[in-house]
Amino acid sequence: MNNVENRFITLVAIIYCIGILGFMVPSLIPTFIWLTPYNIIAAFVLSWIFHKKWEATHVAIILTVGILGFLLEYAGVKTGSIFGSYHYGHTLGKGWQGVPYLIGLNWAALIFFTSSLLSGRINNPYASSLLGAAMMTLYDYFLEPVAMCYDFWHWNNNKIPTQNYIAWFIASLLMHLLLHLSTKPQRNKVAGAMYLIQLGFFLILFVWIRLF
Repeated sequence: MNNVENRFITLVAIIYCIGILGFMVPSLIPTFIWLTPYNIIAAFVLSWIFHKKWEATHVAIILTVGILGFLLEYAGVKTGSIFGSYHYGHTLGKGWQGVPYLIGLNWAALIFFTSSLLSGRINNPYASSLLGAAMMTLYDYFLEPVAMCYDFWHWNNNKIPTQNYIAWFIASLLMHLLLHLSTKPQRNKVAGAMYLIQLGFFLILFVWIRLF
């Protein structure tokens, strides 16, 4: 299984490298924007395929996180008081009242990825939740400028408020606590690697946008 996992992780890394190039070449950008929703779904589903120990509680909480994430984003868009004032573009696909359905899946995926990466490394649920929230906030820091550039979502006055990162950390912390205090997340090598690969993806595009 380890060899299969390693080969799959290598394949995913190569695909994301191609994606980086695709988002850098103007003529290819529309195609890779179109592919973005499928990438989010595939990353989540394929990571679960490699999950070795399925537990009903674990699955239920990850799904609950997805619903909570969507509701949080809905409230955020409608009120502007949680993350700041922003609205979604077209990249993430269809949604409800301006909030794409996939944003809930993305919250679920990130909680799954980060908790899988930390599982077996940090046993204290509170420490693991704090570090998981920090990892997700770091991810969001590099994601935000990329998201604005490629029509994921847009902030009023094109300014990302500090409030957004504070809200991201608090929301991520609460979601991680919900998971870690209800069940013990199992280590999933592919899911953990997915976080690192996506973090690298957004980091490189973050630097690219700042330089060019």
